[in-house]
Amino acid sequence: MTASCRPTMNEAPLLSGPDLQMRAGFRQRYFLLLLIAVFLFITFLTEYYGNYFNMAFTDSEKYDYYIDLEGNEDCACPSSSPGKYYDFCYRLPENRTVHGFRFNCSFVEIVERLGLLPDSTNLTHRLINLKKEDMPPPVFVTAFSENHAREGRKSIERIRYIWPQQKIILYDLGITEALSQFVKIPNLEIRRFNFSQYPSYFSKLTEFRWKPIIIAKTLAEFGAIWYLDSSIVFKKNDLSHVYDLVRCHRNVSKRVNPKLASVTEGTTTLENGWNRERWDQNVRECRKSAYLLHGFSGHGIYPATNPGVYKWIPTNMAELRKGSAGMYDAGFVFAVWTRETIENILLWYVLCALQERCMAPRGATLGCSFKNDRYAEYADCHRYDQSVVNLLAANSYQYERRNYVSEIVDFFDIERGFD
Repeated sequence: MTASCRPTMNEAPLLSGPDLQMRAGFRQRYFLLLLIAVFLFITFLTEYYGNYFNMAFTDSEKYDYYIDLEGNEDCACPSSSPGKYYDFCYRLPENRTVHGFRFNCSFVEIVERLGLLPDSTNLTHRLINLKKEDMPPPVFVTAFSENHAREGRKSIERIRYIWPQQKIILYDLGITEALSQFVKIPNLEIRRFNFSQYPSYFSKLTEFRWKPIIIAKTLAEFGAIWYLDSSIVFKKNDLSHVYDLVRCHRNVSKRVNPKLASVTEGTTTLENGWNRERWDQNVRECRKSAYLLHGFSGHGIYPATNPGVYKWIPTNMAELRKGSAGMYDAGFVFAVWTRETIENILLWYVLCALQERCMAPRGATLGCSFKNDRYAEYADCHRYDQSVVNLLAANSYQYERRNYVSEIVDFFDIERGFD
């Protein structure tokens, strides 16, 4: 008997030539579509998770971090990307041809690690676009050494009383005997500041170089923070009126910072509680920085800034000496991790801290000798981190404090002198 040519139950039917070609073509198309899908998925992951910094720096308003080496040797520092150079000279926002000394190129690695440059790759929180999204819940951050432990404990316990579940980060700058008291406080994370990662002069605590580093590190980690010195004591639990000064970005198509007329301090109304009329105007105009200061120091920026700082961070001296350029406490800040915050404040704040004679010029001293005019006359003193951050804010926001302070003082007290 001859065998049957029909397929059995366990055999596949034979395919003709056209059928084989059709199936092969289908497989090729399927494989091609699969490759395209994988490519698109990898691209998506790269853009959203591989490098958060670059994702937020791709529009037409991108700040020019890079510089051509040829003709710019006095400002260029090599980045971690081969063939690319960072512009490490601070440039005056109103006239970018005016620039300061180049910051030391050896600081590139530190600043990239902190997430302040485009080639940073270890960010834990992408930049916040306030026009399109809400800011994350702020984390409270503080830092102090043993001699401010008593003040610090009161500040932390007040936060814990008002917000029982609020996360608090405490950076230990040298707490010894009092450390055991803080270990017992719930929802308090204690971190030892690693001075060994920074130049030796960081150990001089009263130069406050550690502060911009801590602010940058925690902003990159959490996206929004309150940084407060040990003397800050909160008074109320509702901070929405402060947050609204930043959340308003979603309600405006374009923020405009017109040049406001500078006036003498004698005719400028200082903050007192919460002025609702002024607040309404501020929310409507929405021109405040996402790096907000709060507590007025009682004088201008110019009297308490050592002239040596201007070698690194130039300014418009005529504007800086006017009453609109008030100095505010650097130790009480609400900030959001935005592109503007990095470009205007944090990058240069950190670089100045790293550069020995920028944050602490030769002859710098805290003790002031104020003259009759507490805005236009130099008082032979220096406020270190406070001088630098106020100078950067004034330069970036038209030398008008309304643009970089909350103008709200009803939610905190400053209590110094416990030790």
